[in-house]
Amino acid sequence: MIRILKLSLLVFGLTIMKGCSTAENRTLSELDRGYYQNQALSPRVRSQVEESFESVRRIQSSTIYRTYLFPSNQMPTESEIPGIYLDEIAFERTAGAHSTAGTAVVIAINNRRALLLTAAHVVSLPDTLYHYSGIQSDSENRRVAAVSIAQSRDQYVFTDLGMEYIELLAIDENRDLALMKTVSDISETDLKPISIPKGNPNRLDWTDVVYATGYPRGVQMVTRGIASRSELPVRKITLDLSINRGFSGGPLFAVRNDGSGLEWLGTITSAMGERDYFLVPDDTPVEEFKPDMPYRGELYVRSSPRIYYGISNAADINEATNFLRENWLLLLSHGFTPEIFE
Repeated sequence: MIRILKLSLLVFGLTIMKGCSTAENRTLSELDRGYYQNQALSPRVRSQVEESFESVRRIQSSTIYRTYLFPSNQMPTESEIPGIYLDEIAFERTAGAHSTAGTAVVIAINNRRALLLTAAHVVSLPDTLYHYSGIQSDSENRRVAAVSIAQSRDQYVFTDLGMEYIELLAIDENRDLALMKTVSDISETDLKPISIPKGNPNRLDWTDVVYATGYPRGVQMVTRGIASRSELPVRKITLDLSINRGFSGGPLFAVRNDGSGLEWLGTITSAMGERDYFLVPDDTPVEEFKPDMPYRGELYVRSSPRIYYGISNAADINEATNFLRENWLLLLSHGFTPEIFE
């Protein structure tokens, strides 16, 4: 008799727990009355994210620089560089490539060319790089130890059928946005304009769930995070997304609470971070590594960016639309219709 009583109580307890859990889930869903969801439980979202990769593409920019190194007793100032024949005073010349990679969104196709939106810093490597000598207090007359001049630049978008060259049409450094166009006929590629509709970033609220797609380190990936509001004039959306290099230029999505699925709210532009400086040995190859052998060669200062993962920003879709409208004459001259400005 006692055993039967204990079993009945156990079954009764489980029934109560199950009923409480169901009621709690239903209550959470009913209380989520925001414009965008702060929880995503939709198979439609899964399919939309997958379909978005037909339009969200990896891009890469590579610039070849020729570097001129100057003798320590003939280092010019930055203002003197334009009037100098560099080959005459440089004691050494080297060549090297600098590459950046990111993500772009295909926003329109005019039958033969594709128009892509990305982050400006992904495709805007400078034409000239100055390398200064040591620490100098006089910033206006700093001596230049070396200067690197861009010789050529190749930029391309990855498709499932290969790479297509792209060219820069317009850039806005303040918004950190850029517009690119494919150079060749893309009718034989699989590029498609993004089908996810534009949303209303002004309705994005604290704790709303957001999704970002892109190509960190060249890997196709989607990540999820929580949105915060920002008072910054351009980057109005702050996110706790786990952003790595390569996500820049990728789209930011949120899920509508009316069941209609994803909406496009903005473009990933930056992650918080700082630059670390450290000493490194010269590039002379070591035939055999010996941990107890002291290093007696030259030391050089190098730097590397360090990302604060979990703090990133996005330019909202309204800024992207304004950017398109400001360049409407240029875009029309390239055959892109006014529909993309809406």
